Amino acid sequence: MDSTFTYELRVPAAANAAEGWEKPAYDGEMTTWGGTAHDLGRLVLQRWRETCEEKYRGLPAVVEVHSDDGRHAVIDDSTPVHGPTLALECAVEEAQVADLAHDVKRQELAEAMRDAREFDGLSNRNIEHRVRFVLVPNEARKILGEEKN
Repeated sequence: MDSTFTYELRVPAAANAAEGWEKPAYDGEMTTWGGTAHDLGRLVLQRWRETCEEKYRGLPAVVEVHSDDGRHAVIDDSTPVHGPTLALECAVEEAQVADLAHDVKRQELAEAMRDAREFDGLSNRNIEHRVRFVLVPNEARKILGEEKN
């Protein structure tokens, strides 16, 4: 599956009210990137430092990268990483993707539970029984609105 990455580069020391505190100095989107979010952040930062306007030269910059599949990185150093550090970054991003997929599936489960009750007339207890291997009873009740936080 191909991911779309978006990135924003900010130069905190150069931000001011006239240029906009929230406006990134540089941003973009990458749909053909095959590497990690961390690597993309380092590449964007390296190219920025090589080509930025004079007013930004020498100022610290930070690149924030997000992907549509859940990866996220904040990079302030363009030095490439290798070996165990690269493996760690890959593991972090794989965990981020898994976390997002888990959250999406939980939302789908919650919606399916409510739909089964509303459209098929299943009782809350029946639904709770059906989801017992993926949700503890209190979570199921909370989704179905029986239990408050």
